[in-house]
Amino acid sequence: MKLAVCLYKFFPFGGLARDFLSIMTICRDHGYEVDVYVMEWHGNVPDGFNIHIVSTRGWTNHGKVDSFIKQITPQLQNNYDLVIGFNKMPGLDLYYAADPCYLDRVKNQKTYFFDKFGGRLQFYVKCERAVFGAESKTVSLMISDVQRDLFKKHYATPAERMIMLPPGIDKDRRRPENWNEIRQEFRHEFNVSNDEFVILMVGTGFKTKGVDRAINGLATIPQALRDKIKLFVVGEGNARPYQKLARQLSVREHVQFFGGRTDIPRFLIGADLLVHPARKENTGTVILEAMVAGLPVLVSDVCGYAKHVTKSDAGLIVPSPFHQQKFSRQLTEMLQADRLQQWSDKGLEYAASEDLYSMPEKAAQIIECMAKDNKHAGFAG
Repeated sequence: MKLAVCLYKFFPFGGLARDFLSIMTICRDHGYEVDVYVMEWHGNVPDGFNIHIVSTRGWTNHGKVDSFIKQITPQLQNNYDLVIGFNKMPGLDLYYAADPCYLDRVKNQKTYFFDKFGGRLQFYVKCERAVFGAESKTVSLMISDVQRDLFKKHYATPAERMIMLPPGIDKDRRRPENWNEIRQEFRHEFNVSNDEFVILMVGTGFKTKGVDRAINGLATIPQALRDKIKLFVVGEGNARPYQKLARQLSVREHVQFFGGRTDIPRFLIGADLLVHPARKENTGTVILEAMVAGLPVLVSDVCGYAKHVTKSDAGLIVPSPFHQQKFSRQLTEMLQADRLQQWSDKGLEYAASEDLYSMPEKAAQIIECMAKDNKHAGFAG
């Protein structure tokens, strides 16, 4: 059977890219033919994936996306047993809901009254309605119950078209038996002494993830504690504005940017605390990745996976609306060795008892069932 997968852009270090690869690799291994349509592909091409890079026209991002959709739509119709999207667009049988509700976000912006007349907003709302509108037939795989409820609120999406998935943490994020050896090697490599704390941030999109909030927090905690802290930021993004901020706040020597990396498990084991004060976050996979590695977490309540932190008592939640002083106090509170150990133990206990890993397998099962149903029904696309 043949599957078509639609994805605007593929970057190897993003959470969406990892989910896409995990799910579709299972489908490929089960004998399915996988055609992937993208505007851009960065990184290696997995064996057995047929990548179709579509050249687009347009002066704006939404114009290019519109060009992409118009070009691939004729190829998708009647040529595949299932059409899967990892971004919102018309013509999908199945959508993996990695992105939050766009309409809810823009409606909460102060400029919405004026923006709603613009072509960009209208285009992306149209794409979102094509997936979640009451008249659509697209089934959505949901990874956030908060976002599921927002889509229902704005589009009256029938419940039977929204299937909740468990988390899908890579099992290589779990703390290994030789974790202490890995930790010591990591800290030696990056010149971190035993009495110093490593605060870790992981993610693409530094503004969205709240890197400025973390740097401001670092600058406002007590001097004696600040002298013992190193902030490691791992992920793709423009670091220069944040390096400038760190210089202005006299903490530049405490902050290091690493870019995108493939050895995230070493950072999770070598660090002392994950901070994720995101401004918006559908789930926040790195939150669970930290917990299963035994790394305490400080995360904002807008993250879909913040509920797991509350349930496990593996760290603290930053409440909304965000206040920098409150965040700084929580950061100071967490950087105590005995408290960090308690939160670490709680995270590991939770990881041992909860299903945090099976999302790719569950998603692949649903894809296979829908593809077979479409084939038996005598239509495709």
